Amino acid sequence: MSHILIPTDFSDNALNAATFAVQLFGDEGNRYTLLNCYVAPTSSVSPMWNVDGLMAQEALDGTSQFADKLRDALPGLQPELSTAVEHGPLPQVVGSYAAEADRPVLVAMGTQGASGLKAVLLGSNTADVIKAGHLPVLAVPEQATYRSPKRIVLADDGGPVDRASVQVLVDVARWSKAEVMIVRVVNEETMADPGAADVRFDDLLGAIPHSQHYLSGENVMTALHDFADQNDADLVVVLHRQRGLFEQLFHRSTATKLAMHTHIPMLVLQQPAS
Repeated sequence: MSHILIPTDFSDNALNAATFAVQLFGDEGNRYTLLNCYVAPTSSVSPMWNVDGLMAQEALDGTSQFADKLRDALPGLQPELSTAVEHGPLPQVVGSYAAEADRPVLVAMGTQGASGLKAVLLGSNTADVIKAGHLPVLAVPEQATYRSPKRIVLADDGGPVDRASVQVLVDVARWSKAEVMIVRVVNEETMADPGAADVRFDDLLGAIPHSQHYLSGENVMTALHDFADQNDADLVVVLHRQRGLFEQLFHRSTATKLAMHTHIPMLVLQQPAS
């Protein structure tokens, strides 16, 4: 049984991400924890008010109501849901879950799109959880609707890939019988020989249908998402390294350039430092 962690702020965006995650992984053999984190204000308040207790109760009530909404949004499915309320910043709390024996295999969270001056690649909490590097993250855009993945684009930065790091991808591809399209963007910073045999993923993916593609482009993420659009991909997968090519994806300064490409769900796998 796989354990999947779903943080929520009770928003429609969070509900969409939770619904997407349950539809993707299913209700058979999996369980889901709906998590709300709160932080009490640091400003002085009257000792007559137990602010922390009031916020905890509000979080408990909100999480319970969110669970009911999620069940209503999943006709035909009966996921095993549990709720949790924790005090503290979300990345820190997720880190504590990652250290437990019943470690979640994934964190599912919503992202925000961008229009006009609203240029946001990922919600700040989602970006912080990804950058912390504790667990894989499924980032679901606010307007995404679920469909069983048939084409998955895997971004390849040419670095080493650990078998455990791609296990979630392998499981999703097997369940959905999807094709994995491995994409390498070549420019002055990421040189590669398209004619050279690259067998790194052959062993990792095994019998899963997969193909290798080389693209030219100065902006790696723009080229990647253009390719995903052109091939009607259902999911984009990147390996997040603490000091790697795709670190730029999670840096606030690049949000404006990349925000318009967040309409495809993205699975961020955590690759340990070499």
